Amino acid sequence: MLLLPTAASSAPVASAATDPVGDLPLLSDPFLQSPTADGVHVVWNTEFEGSNHVVLLGPQVATLTAEQAQQAAAGATFTGVRVIHAESLKYSRLAEDSSSRIPDAVRPTEEEGIVHRDVWRHEATIDGLATGEVVPYRVVSTDAGDAAVSGTFSLRPSPAADDDLRILLTSDHQAMANTAANLQLAAETIGDIDGVFLAGDLVNHPDRASEWFDDSRGSAFLAVLQGNGNRLDNHGITAYHGGEIIQNAPLFPAVGNHEVHGRVAGAASIGAAYGSPVPIAVAEAEYERVAAEVNPTDDPQTRAQWIEDNSFSTTSYEEMFTLPDDSPGGETYYATTFGGVRLVSLYSTRIWRSPTAVADPEERTSSSRYQEAASSLDEPLEQGYGEHIFESLAVGSEQYEWLEEELASDEFQDAAYRIVMLHESPQGLGDNVMPQFADPVRIEETNDSGEVIGVRYEYPPEGNILRHDLQPLLEGAEVDLVHNGHSHLWNRFESENGVNYLETSNTGNTYGAYHELSGRSRPLPGLPWDDENYLAQGNPGGLEPIVPNVEPFTAEDGTPLPFVQSNDLAVFAMLDTGAGEVVSYAFDVRTPEIDPWVIDRFELGRSVGEEPGGEEPGGEEPGGEEPGGEEPGGEEPGGEEPGGEEPGGEEPGDDGEPATVTLSTSSVVAGDALEVNGSGFPPGEEVRIELHSHTIELATVEADGSGTVTAQVTIPATAVGSHRIVLISESGVRASAALTVTAAAGGGDLAETGSDTPVWMVAGSAALLFGGMTMFLVARQRRTIPES
Repeated sequence: MLLLPTAASSAPVASAATDPVGDLPLLSDPFLQSPTADGVHVVWNTEFEGSNHVVLLGPQVATLTAEQAQQAAAGATFTGVRVIHAESLKYSRLAEDSSSRIPDAVRPTEEEGIVHRDVWRHEATIDGLATGEVVPYRVVSTDAGDAAVSGTFSLRPSPAADDDLRILLTSDHQAMANTAANLQLAAETIGDIDGVFLAGDLVNHPDRASEWFDDSRGSAFLAVLQGNGNRLDNHGITAYHGGEIIQNAPLFPAVGNHEVHGRVAGAASIGAAYGSPVPIAVAEAEYERVAAEVNPTDDPQTRAQWIEDNSFSTTSYEEMFTLPDDSPGGETYYATTFGGVRLVSLYSTRIWRSPTAVADPEERTSSSRYQEAASSLDEPLEQGYGEHIFESLAVGSEQYEWLEEELASDEFQDAAYRIVMLHESPQGLGDNVMPQFADPVRIEETNDSGEVIGVRYEYPPEGNILRHDLQPLLEGAEVDLVHNGHSHLWNRFESENGVNYLETSNTGNTYGAYHELSGRSRPLPGLPWDDENYLAQGNPGGLEPIVPNVEPFTAEDGTPLPFVQSNDLAVFAMLDTGAGEVVSYAFDVRTPEIDPWVIDRFELGRSVGEEPGGEEPGGEEPGGEEPGGEEPGGEEPGGEEPGGEEPGGEEPGDDGEPATVTLSTSSVVAGDALEVNGSGFPPGEEVRIELHSHTIELATVEADGSGTVTAQVTIPATAVGSHRIVLISESGVRASAALTVTAAAGGGDLAETGSDTPVWMVAGSAALLFGGMTMFLVARQRRTIPES
């Protein structure tokens, strides 16, 4: 058991109408869930089990002293105060480890591994309210005569269909450097926020308790959505607390890949467990092999737990929230009505894996999206199975058939605004849209004797479930808005049928847009992978991105950019049902004296414009050519890529910050030594050091307790040319830096590693190297804003 002290280094700031009082602390302020016609659910968290947990409701609750609030919780009567008792549960999987951002005195050591942390969740169901009634409330938790009493907030039942609402559209918080700034500026700019639609990736590791509650950097998930954070922006200029939002407005989340925790059986750290999910079918098959040993009594609960521990789960996410659970997927996908909005939240995500692709099967030392490690071929539970999809959306799947029925329902068709929210979307410019959202095609490679010596994975465009199965269904149902996240940028699209696709994930950082105007190209595998399956730039969904129509950013030559990719900008969006529009704002953290400004707005709702004539599901699909046709910029996948810089950080480390790498020199003679230094990696994890374009593993080292990596490597004598040094941890944290290798006396060419063409080619001069990361210039009017 792990119990944190009440005074952590990032103690929450008081943000309520009245400050929290009492002798005990709350681990989180209360937040609102699943409003009904006459009420709403109130949820809060403590680190003590307690003996009594209540909501105090009514016009006089703000006037109560701590002693009076405790008396009311115990049964005393106060005029204008109603008492509603809560039910409690103890989270089953929340834990900490040596990478947790908590005080040193209670942080587990690496030797202790994963240590369970006791946290209790309390939930009260409020009912009996009139439509439109807004009521003040507080929560009280008592334990052994002491009490924790929250500040005063307000709640109301589900709004009426004709109420004017302001709904925050957001995603990909993940304790990133600018998330607190984003939410604080959103709350200040929008004013009273009525609801939050959050399209996944709430935290980095769903089983790590501190990421939800009290991460010591001041950017825990609940803290910054409640105005209780304390996080410096990415330049260390201004501290932001986030916004007091979900105490007064219900939160509607979707499952992202960071809400799915991987295989915990045998894991030494939370990060390692998160990054090693196995398909459920594989775990079920392995269970049958060992059932007599692990479950001799054939207990159904033991069987279910073993399979969950050896595959993946959304248990912590589902325990954290109260969501509609009447779909076949329970709370992982659902539909609900909120005012005039019918919201459908889908389970559309897969495991993220590194893009390592080594041609020679016997030289593969790690599993990735494209390959299995040679050492894992005889161990089914040790394999990665590519970027496997957690819950199918293919035609005929349970989720698809449920969605088909939902989209045809009166509740959906009669709604003023029909919104589908999901983490991964059919459209997008980010790195994470590649490879295709397809079930990985497993290819077993054999030697002359027929023995399997390698496994690689392909993702054919025709297998893209989001484009070929989901999108025609959404288009045929005349969905108004598809709201997604995942790639940490802002971009939007509109189909011929009038369906809007909006990604709002440049919330706390960016991983970049992969477009001819950005200069970025996605890392693609070389031979023997089929280059027709992969797209270095552009949108695999086929639609053209839309330039922000109010105040777009521009390239250095003045060309408007159809995306926002910046670590200096916080971008947030709002659905305004009264005005019938979606408005996107930008804010520069380097100039806090300048208010957020509108960059884009578009009308929403079929009553606003003409009715589009949508195609029926199964008809011709909207969008352009499949990957394999001409790319933006006219290059074929696998050919020379424009601006071919590899992204400088695919996934953040455990601190939520992009990992970085520095080299002792940016130019080295082939055959000479090079010093490599990395930071921001999960402590204790092994980190591979690779040379790209061809993937050549140079070394594997262990990150120290501060996440630092240091190594001296030797550059192959034949590796002449432009390359990148790439560091990749076990859980996928990644960073890279450019390196030029010059010829020694006698010259030399790029070393062969089983492929005729490099995995990545570097071309163009659009990219600027700055601080070990790839930077691109965008501009607001006459100002040039570096994307850092």
